[in-house]
Amino acid sequence: MKIKSIPIFFLILSISLNISCAHVSAVLNYEDPLTAEEHNNLGVAYEKEEKYKLAIKEYKLASKKDEELVTPLINIGNVYFKQGKYKDARKYYLKALKKDNKNVLAANNLGNVYLETGKEFDKGIEVLIETLPPAEIAPAFALDTLAVLYSASGSREKAIELLQIACSRAEDDEEIKSEISLHLEELGGNGCSN
Repeated sequence: MKIKSIPIFFLILSISLNISCAHVSAVLNYEDPLTAEEHNNLGVAYEKEEKYKLAIKEYKLASKKDEELVTPLINIGNVYFKQGKYKDARKYYLKALKKDNKNVLAANNLGNVYLETGKEFDKGIEVLIETLPPAEIAPAFALDTLAVLYSASGSREKAIELLQIACSRAEDDEEIKSEISLHLEELGGNGCSN
């Protein structure tokens, strides 16, 4: 009786399938070596390079790895905001606020979404008021956003009052002082005095 040899093609196919199965098994058992913070930092690096899909992917991995972190959610919102995807940005800022209802950055950025879309100014005001500490200790950037929301909703006097407080809170931050001054001038004021 003569033994037939296995054609070389089938032998190579069999070996390839075994290697592929071993590779799939290794991938399924892969443990991510990065921490949530490292994924977030990688997302920041991608975002700076305007590689937004990769940035969002890393931020989502960070959020999944540590569900208590709020920063990756804000960062996802920021990426969507930069892309003009305001509905998505709003969704992630609200998720961040759900985890930390006193997160000033999330509330501020949500306020900016309302300003960019030109609607729901009252919601932006409400969220910022609920989130911010008293005006005398609130961050200048958030007071500025709140003031612009008040101005957009027709409350000029309240906007001016908040912008004047924001000027005093801006201290040495020339960038925010310049922005606050511009908003005051738009409302007929003199800007921040030095």
